Amino acid sequence: MKILGQKLNRRFFLSLFSLSSIAALFPTKVFGISDYRRDKNIPKNYIQNRDRPGFFIRSANPFTGVVTDEWNLSIGGMVENPIELAYEDLFGFKTISQVSRLKCVECWSAKAKWEGFLFQELINKVKPHSKAKYVYFQSADSYYESYTLEELTRPRVLMVLRMNGQPLSKDHGSPLRLIAPFKYGYKNIKYITSIEFSDSRKRNYWANHGPYSVDGTVQPGIDHPLDFKKKPLTINGGEVFHPFDKRPS
Repeated sequence: MKILGQKLNRRFFLSLFSLSSIAALFPTKVFGISDYRRDKNIPKNYIQNRDRPGFFIRSANPFTGVVTDEWNLSIGGMVENPIELAYEDLFGFKTISQVSRLKCVECWSAKAKWEGFLFQELINKVKPHSKAKYVYFQSADSYYESYTLEELTRPRVLMVLRMNGQPLSKDHGSPLRLIAPFKYGYKNIKYITSIEFSDSRKRNYWANHGPYSVDGTVQPGIDHPLDFKKKPLTINGGEVFHPFDKRPS
């Protein structure tokens, strides 16, 4: 296993633990970035980090959320057919659903039913060049993330429009988010506004601002599922399943 080109080792985990401990002692800053979850000056209608029962809320910066009628998705870069899609255009893609967990580096996980479309639908529309091996996402809350094109075409990676039978809420990424269950939550970008195909890896928000890897694949360790009273359970890495989860057929 590697992180940012270096082998994972005891020193890395100790440094990660130290940084997490510092963040807990000084909650207004997380790895040099403001942590707004305890800032009472932010209006309650703003999206911000909140530890709500069942599924915690995380965003890079507090903001009022996306106005769907004013939103569009820009897809370009190394493609034959750059396009812009309105919200209603997304419902022209074949919709599928799955139940999967989002696993956070903060040690918790939460389960939901996600409904959306495969990334392959966008590939078919824009026709990336043969040298386009990476995909760069940007979001309405100033977040950014990147994947290899191969990762985005794996099974159970979804461009999500609905969560638990309802349209995505502002808290959970409306109007469009990504779910890749084998990646940590920070890779599962919300409020997506643009997608760019490239021949090189672009930046990653938490790889720049914290000790997290660009790859972000879930590693073996301990999970505290929110739907099981945070009882610590062992995970093997990759997509997280627990004894009380129904595995996909």
